[in-house]
Amino acid sequence: MIQTCLEMPGTSLAVGSVSEKRRKPRKKSRWRPYHVVPTRVFCSSSKTDSSAVGSVPEQRRKPRKKSRWRPCYMVPNRVFCRPSKTDSPPYPSKKWLISPSGRLESVANTIVSNFLLLDELIVKVLSNLNVNDLSVCRRVNRHWKTLIDKYHLQARSYSRHHHYHQPRPQTIEHYHAYTRDWLAGFISEAREVVGRLDELLGHRYFPEILFFSIAKVLTNTEHLRCQCVYTFRHSGLVNNASFSPDGRYLATASDDNTAKIWEFVAGQWQEKAIIEHLDRVVNASFSPDGRHLVTASEDHTARIWEIVAGQLREKITVWHTGSVVNASFSPDGRYLVTASADNTAKIWELGARQWQEKAIIEHLDPVVNASFSPAGRHLVTTSADNTVKIWEFSEGHWQEKVTIEHSDPVINANFSSDGRYLAIASDGTVKFWGVVAGQWLEKAIIRHSELACAFFSPDGSQFVTISRYNIAKIWRSIGGEWPEQASLPLSSHASSSSFSPDGNHLIIGCGTEVAKIWGVFAGQWQLKDVIWLPDGMINAIFSPNGSHFVTVSGDDNIAEIWLLQSEEN
Repeated sequence: MIQTCLEMPGTSLAVGSVSEKRRKPRKKSRWRPYHVVPTRVFCSSSKTDSSAVGSVPEQRRKPRKKSRWRPCYMVPNRVFCRPSKTDSPPYPSKKWLISPSGRLESVANTIVSNFLLLDELIVKVLSNLNVNDLSVCRRVNRHWKTLIDKYHLQARSYSRHHHYHQPRPQTIEHYHAYTRDWLAGFISEAREVVGRLDELLGHRYFPEILFFSIAKVLTNTEHLRCQCVYTFRHSGLVNNASFSPDGRYLATASDDNTAKIWEFVAGQWQEKAIIEHLDRVVNASFSPDGRHLVTASEDHTARIWEIVAGQLREKITVWHTGSVVNASFSPDGRYLVTASADNTAKIWELGARQWQEKAIIEHLDPVVNASFSPAGRHLVTTSADNTVKIWEFSEGHWQEKVTIEHSDPVINANFSSDGRYLAIASDGTVKFWGVVAGQWLEKAIIRHSELACAFFSPDGSQFVTISRYNIAKIWRSIGGEWPEQASLPLSSHASSSSFSPDGNHLIIGCGTEVAKIWGVFAGQWQLKDVIWLPDGMINAIFSPNGSHFVTVSGDDNIAEIWLLQSEEN
């Protein structure tokens, strides 16, 4: 009988010779070709060998080499290869076969470079994102969340984007004098936060780290208790209150023809200065860099003040032929816009230490409001003539870009913090406009009947609409659309509202006696506290770090500071 003879060590049999003893058939190899895909390495099924023992091959087969395939263990950022059976794998739960050692390096490098980024590279990529994008990254990937928290990437991004023109919040002195003890009064988690903050006092981004620590503690608190800690008094109705960017000063405007400046010193608010006008003061606000203050009055003037070494110095008084109803600075503090009942808005420029009139915007009826975009390149004005005008700064001049007409009065118009959207609220709708190929076009629309007010959250990712039918709705930006995120029932019609700096809390004045504080807890909006205001609430605004807010009451000539505390405290 003729059988196949293989060239084996220690044999010299030739093809066609007759063996004296039949050889056992060779066992079929279990090693099979491998294929690499993004998430795993697997082997393909082997084909059945059609050659049988006893067949005569046409040519001599080479001796089979000993297999060098070895188990491999893969974890994020590394590939471990088990060189022998005696080694114990570091990660036995994730075990695949990998190529022979000759190809191991190239395959491992391909997997690592394409699918398993190194931590250093991930941090570099995340460092270029804004705060909103980093918040999304923290939710979708645990490893990214660890890196973002470890390297304080949100604090760095917040500092880069929000303090470009603004002073940084009060730091170590304010933390020791006030914030530390306040944080320690919350749940046990807050005490751990305080411990970490104590270790980071010398960190470059400590003010921003403190900001996000406060936001985290408040968001993780299910129920709050608001305590009135200070009352500011005027002899007439208080119309407006606003904080300086660093939270050190508070300005109040009143019907008693004055605006008062208050300073927070050693844990107490003290009256710093009084600004006088010939008629009621309707508004007082600080510039984003905290160096200037403007007051708007019905005596047809707006007065600009400079803050130098804690002292107020009057710079200039600008005039209109009608009452000045509003005044606001551009983000870089270089421009000021004043809106007046004389049907105009005027743009003023700071040059050579003097404020000069730069442009006049005309409407057919009184101008209700005027404000700059976050980048300072655009300006929007709203008027009682049911129109909105958008102006652009180009080639050293302010030029009108578009006039948007409505059939009903325009409630308000404001830019999102990233400047991508301009929201215009009117006739039961909010229309979102944006620039497309150099043209302002309508991009989205939401409907809410009987609108009372509508505005963006500070980070621009959310939008709130409040109806006279006792309901508030929160909308979130997702892929250019604005789906409804939450519906908040109110006890009566809303008078005013305001977001916290991190966008996770909202205060809404309801009727004449109640203000409600809504907040995010466990990913959902819920009612956290109710405060009683016998004379109602005209407006409210949170402090820059979000730990307290100020309310302006209706008829009792006061403004009050409220401190957010844990209900258990």
